[in-house]
Amino acid sequence: MKVYWNRELKKLVLGFVGTFLFGCLLVNLILGRYTDYARTEYNRLLASVFGNVAAAYPEVPEEEIVKVLNDNENQGAGEEILRQYGVYKDYGAASFGVREKQFSDLKLGANIILFLLYFLAGILLYYHLRKRQNAVYQLTDYMEALNREGYRLEMEENGEDELSGLRNEIYKLTVLLKEQAEKATEQKKALADTMVNISHQLKTPLTSVTVLVDNLVENPEMETETRQHFMTEITRQITGMSWLITTMLKRARLDAGVVELERKRLRVKELVEEVIQRLELATEWKNLTVSAEIPEEAEIVADAKWMAEAVMNIVRNALEHTPVGGCVEISGEQNEIYTQIVIRDHGAGITEEEQKKLFRRFYNGSSMREDSAGIGLALAKEIVEKHDGSISVDSHAGIGTAFILRFLRQ
Repeated sequence: MKVYWNRELKKLVLGFVGTFLFGCLLVNLILGRYTDYARTEYNRLLASVFGNVAAAYPEVPEEEIVKVLNDNENQGAGEEILRQYGVYKDYGAASFGVREKQFSDLKLGANIILFLLYFLAGILLYYHLRKRQNAVYQLTDYMEALNREGYRLEMEENGEDELSGLRNEIYKLTVLLKEQAEKATEQKKALADTMVNISHQLKTPLTSVTVLVDNLVENPEMETETRQHFMTEITRQITGMSWLITTMLKRARLDAGVVELERKRLRVKELVEEVIQRLELATEWKNLTVSAEIPEEAEIVADAKWMAEAVMNIVRNALEHTPVGGCVEISGEQNEIYTQIVIRDHGAGITEEEQKKLFRRFYNGSSMREDSAGIGLALAKEIVEKHDGSISVDSHAGIGTAFILRFLRQ
């Protein structure tokens, strides 16, 4: 795969070429300065020799002295004489012409070496950039696959460079996106199911209310007792629909995650007393009694409003399944590990098979009332679990059912 030129790559290559040209200029400048220095020193030496010879032999014409200095025929004998006196140790045997040729060769060699080094570095840089761009394009393809919701997970060739770190972060994001997508799909399905179930749950009471209202309108001479019975039934149906819608809105808020629980220490006894008071009319309607034995010291850490909703739904369920004139018992216990609330009724009980499905949304088993919406227990379970608690059921046919709520001590 070839390297594709982009803005950053062009900057890098221009910087690389600029560094090479600067290096060549610097090497040639240094060698040129040194050559000029050597030429000056050689000229000074030559001038000194010429002056000394002219002073020693004034009768010799200057032209002869210059001719002798330029003559290289006796260079070997002269070198031997100078070597005896140590002159070569300081100045060397070569003439400046030879020295200048050496400096020129040195300059050429330095430029060639510098060029070869940069050429090799350029090849290495090219392969590095190609490998890097390949990795970038792989990440780009991967991101495009994510955009198409491919969610591929590939962990091979995982190094320690910055691209590997980026790849790891993308993998983490992939997992998160995949989980969110699956969760969103589940929520969409749950929402669709919820709408279907709500429509089904509202259809029956709406039909009943419509029929009753039509009878009232079509029979203005209806007996007072029958009319009162119809009005009472209409009120009951509307109240049930109102409770259903309200409960579903609460459940929707929990499902959407927009509920911020205000956790604080609550006395269980006060919580239960509030629930009993709110269900006082339902209790009187069936001539039931609710007894509560809660230790004064029993406490839980929870949101008072939402926990009251959970307990009230369970107590309401117990009231629905308790025969007229019966009793619902609420007890509490606290030890070093957990705080427990038990809500017990003395109804017909729930089979083991139904106990497994009891907390499903919109579940209506054989033990449920016909007009039960089947969402109260599901909402209670979700609220309890959001408070890091647990809820279980213990039921026996002909004896009754007990719902057990447990919260770890904090």
